[in-house]
Amino acid sequence: MSADALWGLLEQATDPALEDQLWAAMVAAHAPSAQATHHMDQGMRGRMLAGIFDLLLMDDEPRRTLLDFEVPNHRSYGATLEGYRVLFEGLATALAAQDPGNEAGRKALQARCARILEDIEARKP
Repeated sequence: MSADALWGLLEQATDPALEDQLWAAMVAAHAPSAQATHHMDQGMRGRMLAGIFDLLLMDDEPRRTLLDFEVPNHRSYGATLEGYRVLFEGLATALAAQDPGNEAGRKALQARCARILEDIEARKP
């Protein structure tokens, strides 16, 4: 995975509606997400999106340490592996739409999301 390609894609994520697009896509693709996220206000959704960007950019060991805490915490709110998959698919779709010609960035993002999902799955959400 090319870190430069991933950065290039993330640098284009400037649409102010990105956050709303992501959460709407997640709920539309995975109905249980509506229940799991009903308590979230815009500030919380923004912090969670920032946390997702942090995960995308973290090295493996710090990311796994963070997930050791976050996955059980999110489980208590009803998060499931399918919900995480839908979230990362929605993120990839929304970011790709920001920079549609950036194939290398899209592939880098997909590779990073796949690695994060493997880490999440290992923690049995």
